[in-house]
Amino acid sequence: MAEEKDTKIRDLEDFAGIASDWFWETDAEHRFTYFSGRMEEVTKIPKSEILGRRRDIVASDRADLAKWNDHIADLNACRPFKDFEYSINRRTDGSVLWMRVAGQPLFADDGTFIGYRGTGHDITHEKEAMQRLVETNTQLAERNRELDEARNALERAAYVDALTGLLNRRSFERDLQCVLDNACGSVGLLHVDLDRFKWVNDTLGHPAGDTVLSEAARRISIVVGDKGAVYRVGGDEFLIIMQDGVTSDLAQWVGDAIVEAMAAPICHGNQRATVGASVGFAIAKDGRMSPSRLLANADVALYAAKRGGRNMVCETTSEMEAQIRADRRLAADIPVAIERQEFVAYFQPQVNVGTGAIVGAEALVRWQHPELGLLLPGTFLDSAAELGLLAEIDRHMLRQALETAARLKQQGLILPSVSVNISAARLVDPELPKDIDEIWVDRSCRLAVELLETIYFDESRETPQFEDNLAQLREMGVRIETDDFGSGRASITGLLKIWPDRLKVDRSLIQAAVNEPVKRSIVSAILDMTRGLGIEAVAEGVETHADIEAIRALGCNIFQGYALARPLCEADLASFLDAQQSAWRAASL
Repeated sequence: MAEEKDTKIRDLEDFAGIASDWFWETDAEHRFTYFSGRMEEVTKIPKSEILGRRRDIVASDRADLAKWNDHIADLNACRPFKDFEYSINRRTDGSVLWMRVAGQPLFADDGTFIGYRGTGHDITHEKEAMQRLVETNTQLAERNRELDEARNALERAAYVDALTGLLNRRSFERDLQCVLDNACGSVGLLHVDLDRFKWVNDTLGHPAGDTVLSEAARRISIVVGDKGAVYRVGGDEFLIIMQDGVTSDLAQWVGDAIVEAMAAPICHGNQRATVGASVGFAIAKDGRMSPSRLLANADVALYAAKRGGRNMVCETTSEMEAQIRADRRLAADIPVAIERQEFVAYFQPQVNVGTGAIVGAEALVRWQHPELGLLLPGTFLDSAAELGLLAEIDRHMLRQALETAARLKQQGLILPSVSVNISAARLVDPELPKDIDEIWVDRSCRLAVELLETIYFDESRETPQFEDNLAQLREMGVRIETDDFGSGRASITGLLKIWPDRLKVDRSLIQAAVNEPVKRSIVSAILDMTRGLGIEAVAEGVETHADIEAIRALGCNIFQGYALARPLCEADLASFLDAQQSAWRAASL
């Protein structure tokens, strides 16, 4: 029998010599009595350090007591076990060895328990790989969390006004359409405009103006409560949607309460400002009115409140509706104005904040009306869009802008680049690339097209023609720009779809970045995003030296706004460029 056992042991040793695992045995007290030679080779641990000792004594990893208690319970119950993992510290170099063991109980012929026999396997590399994977996954999870937070902050900026925290114009347009589509009763719309707000900005400064806007948002929100939703839609304008069968009396009460709330002075440091508010409202019976018509009615009522002496509330009347009809007559003049070339280009210069050099100008449309004088685009562009005439105005502005650049060049005045607004409807016109190719003759002045409706488009406009036009324009050397990012219309999704060469950060965000660290971080995130995407950024609405210093600190190199110049006609632009170039030459001497 002894000879047979020795033979089995030799066979076991021979097998252990060619296997990656090793074999072990313990006695009835669970002390190690045998290790195959492979054990020392694989683990780099001398047998002498382990023979005669128990597994739970030599192990360095006893942190998981429940695991060890279960293992010891198996041993005490003489049960087989497998895949038990633990670690040992090597004395030779202090490194950790992880092993996975399995064992089978041994019994004498009379059934007496005499120990265990089993196998061991080195899983150190496996454990280290798993640890690296866990650490990598943890790092990736943290990075994803940071990216999610940045994305959520930017997406929130698309729906929330950066200064006041109210919902913005984009949210308003979405919500008003939804409310009217699903109305079960009357829908009311209140348009609030702060009185004497321009005086605050002009005399006390924009920081005081921002304080007034924030406090106005707070007061209006308190008055409205749960009776409606409040939106800041730009400047000192607020809109309130009321539904659930709102009555004229309730809308009047809310309007009166807002006027009363805004009559109290607002403090900014040691300064006090009294602005007041005017309110116009309109009611859509049973929601049977288009969003544009309801908004137009509320606007007319607001105009009446201001004309009536301010600090008052007006509801749309038949007389006011007559004003709407007058607006429609103005819209009817648009086709004739196009034919008579009454739409003229004004230019707002753009400058490099570091060098002071003029890098280009944005062409802005104005209507030189024979009776009403110079009209801003807000008075006619929506009507032109409804009439399907934006393309004609776009084409005319493009031609004027490029012809102006050519005439300036003949005078020795250099306009490096000109950008023109292009409506989304025009961007799906298959004739657009051809028109630009024919009109853009002198290409020493770079050309950029600026998307009038910023960078978001509805599904109906995401067409192959739209993508093809952008591709053709880029191939011709035309730069693609997006406008008013952060105003409430732009979205990250739309930005990635278009991937413009240049992104213009909206004035509201630039103003907020001057005064509020939180808002500054949002602008900083936008600028980091543009740099990461290889998109040049332009700050819009830069009006003061503080604005310039803020964008310089944030790393935005290009800006436009009243701090440089108001929109200029061609003659004034020529004078402006001449003065700039003269100053540049004088500084170079």
